[in-house]
Amino acid sequence: MKRLLAIIGCAILLALVCIQLYSRFVDPDMRFFLRTAEASDAWAEQIHAAERPICVLTGGSEARSGVDPQILLDEFGIPLVNAAIGAGHGLRANISSAFNYLKPGDTLVLSIISTDDINIPPSANGVKINVYRQGLSAFDSGMIEPSLETAGKLLSSDVRAMFVLLTRYFGRSGRLYKYNEQTVIHPSGWMEIQYREMDNCKPFVPDVSKSPAPLASDSVFMQALQQLRDLCQSRDIRFLVTIPVGCNHESLRPRYAMEALCITRLGIPVLKDERLGCLPVPTDFADTYAHLNSKAARENTRMLGNLLQNNTTWTEEELVDILSSMGWHDDGTPITIQSQSSK
Repeated sequence: MKRLLAIIGCAILLALVCIQLYSRFVDPDMRFFLRTAEASDAWAEQIHAAERPICVLTGGSEARSGVDPQILLDEFGIPLVNAAIGAGHGLRANISSAFNYLKPGDTLVLSIISTDDINIPPSANGVKINVYRQGLSAFDSGMIEPSLETAGKLLSSDVRAMFVLLTRYFGRSGRLYKYNEQTVIHPSGWMEIQYREMDNCKPFVPDVSKSPAPLASDSVFMQALQQLRDLCQSRDIRFLVTIPVGCNHESLRPRYAMEALCITRLGIPVLKDERLGCLPVPTDFADTYAHLNSKAARENTRMLGNLLQNNTTWTEEELVDILSSMGWHDDGTPITIQSQSSK
């Protein structure tokens, strides 16, 4: 019996080791984002050598592919590290990746592509990529907590992804991982996507019947932002939010204006990108509704550079006025003819 238990224990231990070896050295998703992080590490060493405050951008792949730090440095004199990983890794994992570079006096710029609570906790790969890169210091920011749940994510493996990888490899049935084939990681850490799959697509049109409801103050998303705001204040780090553009119909602008208003009311400045999350031009995008192509990414970088250089952020009054001009009160209710006449 003891021998059987020992065999079972050794088998479990071997499985755990194999899972970690697969995740760290084989998983195409993990390998790709670790490679982008290594490029950002080298870039950070270069700009830190000037011994002046820097900016650190984090978020999902929309930020990694949409902002080139080389342009910001060359054209605006802004030293910025692109620390973004993938939106699917979870907002807290994205934030944790940025704290590896931040020092007192620096600026953190957070790209927010989703405010849904389900996308806030770190995913298994989000935990792994931070721990693989930072070791125990991955827990220093408090965005990833040392817990049994975190340990479970660290030890887990995506069996489905492993099966898909093996099927594609042995069946020769398509790309193993699309970013690895036609994506260039520049020395600045910019992820240049060279696909043109969006050329024949149409902008995403939402359900316009839904109101731009305010974000609930007790939501997981808002609590995470407040925690990050307080953390940045305690470490003398300036904290800004940017709302990235997607291939979205203009009818989504009220929703993004409402999100910017709710975040501004937390005392967190939101960069004044007047596109408000909507760039309904499919030919400006590469392979998804969130990934800008090379030309549009350069233009987007220059827009970010102007906003950072001039410290241009929304005021609460401006956002309320924008919502009003689009037919909405700041509580998400529609402006009716009666309410307009009463004013």
